[in-house]
Amino acid sequence: ICYPNLTRIAHHTNPCLAEPHSRHTRTRLHQETVSLAASYGRVAQYAGLASPLSISSVGHRRPIGTQLPHHTSEEFVPTSSSINARIDAFFAQFITATTPGGAVIVIHDGQIIHQAAYGLAEIKHKTPLSVDHAFHLASISKQMTALAIMMLAEQGALAYDAHINTYIPELTNIAGTCTIRQLLQHTSGLPDYENGITDALLAESDTPSNADMVTVVRRKRTLLAEPGAVYSYCNVGYDLLAVVVERVSGQAFPDFLQTRIFDVLGMTRTFSLPNAHRRAHDLLALSYTGTSKKPELYASDDLDGIYGSGSVYATLGDMARYDAALSTNTLVSQHTYQEALQPAVLNDGSVVPYGFGLELGHWRGEAYVAHTGSWLGFNGDYVRFAQRRLSAIVLLNRDYDYPDDPRIALHVAQLVLDSAH
Repeated sequence: ICYPNLTRIAHHTNPCLAEPHSRHTRTRLHQETVSLAASYGRVAQYAGLASPLSISSVGHRRPIGTQLPHHTSEEFVPTSSSINARIDAFFAQFITATTPGGAVIVIHDGQIIHQAAYGLAEIKHKTPLSVDHAFHLASISKQMTALAIMMLAEQGALAYDAHINTYIPELTNIAGTCTIRQLLQHTSGLPDYENGITDALLAESDTPSNADMVTVVRRKRTLLAEPGAVYSYCNVGYDLLAVVVERVSGQAFPDFLQTRIFDVLGMTRTFSLPNAHRRAHDLLALSYTGTSKKPELYASDDLDGIYGSGSVYATLGDMARYDAALSTNTLVSQHTYQEALQPAVLNDGSVVPYGFGLELGHWRGEAYVAHTGSWLGFNGDYVRFAQRRLSAIVLLNRDYDYPDDPRIALHVAQLVLDSAH
C-alpha cells in the first residue's frame, strides 16, 4: 500500500518507506553511479569478536560451508569460496583507493563470513578506512530507540498505546494525543523537519536540543494528519521518543543507551551524541557530501545535538554484537521483540510494512527486516534475513555515487544467497 503524501527517495526500494536523507534542508540525492574502477582500496580482516558471537580469534573464522547447528526447514549454508571476491568486486564498482568509501560485514548464524573496508576514511591525509573505524548510523539507530522503549514497556513502565502526554505532560496540544505506537511506526501525523520544524528549532537555539524540540512541538496547533490515519516518515517522533525514555527511566537518553544496550553487549566503540573529543578519535571516519569529482567534508550540523531519530556512531564489530543480541533474550525477551516486527495498522485497517524502527520487506520470496540511514554525509543500510540467519551491514562515509537498486545491503546479501546450495 503506497500513500501519496510520502517523500520518495532514490535509494529506497520501497517507495512507501522512503526516508528523507537528512533532517536538515541540506539534502542531496545521488547523482550517478561510478563505473567499475581498475583499482580500489581494501582493508579486509576476518577478525574474532568477543561473546556473544562464536568467533574464535583474529585471523581465524569458521570455513564457509561448515555445517551449522539448528537449521530451519529451508537449509542455507554459504558454500562458495568466491563470496569474498564477489563482494569485493561489487564495491570496486564505485569505490577507489583515492575516494571516501565504506565498510561491510556479512554475518551468518553468528559467524562473520565477510568483513572488509574500502577507500578512504579521510581525504586530506589519505587515511585508509579499516573495519575498526566508527561510522554515524543515522536512522539505522531508530531501532535502538525503539528497543529502549520496548525495554521500558517490558518492565511495565510505559504502554505502547498510551498518549505521549502521559509521559511528556507539557504537550497539552493536539500533538500530545499521539500514542507511543504511532510515534514508533510513523503514523502520528506529526510534522517533520522539512515542515517548518528546522526553522523553529534554530529560532530557539543555534544548537538546538531535545528540550527545544518539545518546546517547538508544544506550539503546534495542527498536525499533518489525524493520528493513525496515514504513514508519514517522521524523525521528530523519534526525537520525542527519546524524551519519553528520559522521563520514564530518569536517565539521559545517551546514558540509557550506553548502560542498557552498548555496555551490556560489549559495544565498546559505540556511542550516542557526538562531541569534539569523540570526533577527533583516530578511528572515527570523516564523512563527505558533494560528488565523486568534488567531495566536500561534512564535519558537523547545527542539529547534531538532537538525539532519538539518529545520533549513534558504531563500528562493524559492535554492530555484529548488536545483531547477535537481537536473536537472544539479552536486551528484551523474544516475545517482546516480536512486537517490533508487526506492521503498522492504520485507522481504516490498511497495513503498512513498518514495525518499531524497522522496515518489513520481501526480496525474491524471502522476508527481511531492515533500515537505512543518511545524515551528515554518512549513509548506511542494515538488512536481516531472520529465517536464513543472515545479516548484511554496509556503512559508507559518503552520501553520493553508490548503487541503490536494490538497496545496497540487500545487494550484498543477495550475493551470499546466490552462492548457497
